[in-house]
Amino acid sequence: MNAARARAVLAGVLILVWLLGTHWAAASSDPRPALLPPLALISLLLLPGLCRGHARSWLLWLVLASALLALLPLHLAVLPMALLPALLPALAATVFGVSLRRGREPLVTRFVRISEGAAALTDAATLRYTRAVTAAWTLLLAAMALIALLLIAFAVPGGLLAMAGLASPWPLPRAWWGLWSSVIAYAVLGSAFVLEYALRRWLLPQAPRGGFVAFARALAVHWPELKKRA
Repeated sequence: MNAARARAVLAGVLILVWLLGTHWAAASSDPRPALLPPLALISLLLLPGLCRGHARSWLLWLVLASALLALLPLHLAVLPMALLPALLPALAATVFGVSLRRGREPLVTRFVRISEGAAALTDAATLRYTRAVTAAWTLLLAAMALIALLLIAFAVPGGLLAMAGLASPWPLPRAWWGLWSSVIAYAVLGSAFVLEYALRRWLLPQAPRGGFVAFARALAVHWPELKKRA
């Protein structure tokens, strides 16, 4: 197995640990499983450097892992995991939203230019569409962040208000947050991708028609370049 394939397998394992760990921690009264999702995410973000044996990556991993473990005796171990389902879409919404500022290139427009070439953006309809889709993703991700934050804030037991020693004005079962974080949020994202692809074929008949699999593959292939230009 070559290095690239090994990293891909490790990334898949870490994503699985992240998803299953979120579900396990949401259903458990033991705070220790709550360390798995943030630890898996940290490992995923640092994976290229860790696999190459970079001392800085390993040092940062050890510092962050130690910080997570230090939360156990403080009874705050669930806090990072509780905030991740709100923090991640909020950060993504910020990236999409910032790209809509005057003088910036909307993120979806940038993806089309990178994946299909600058010639694809000579059409005014494509420019309007990609800007509108960027705005739609901004709103969707912001709404997902707000939903996750409200669910964990009002959750009983173990919600943010409960951790702060406050009574929840609208007590919500903690299982609702777990269901949203480990199942529904990903279903919403997947459905949004499928819907956007269908709308693109309908509203932009002049756009390339490579099929949804080709569209998803292009997004995966060009994602590193897209992040560099964000």
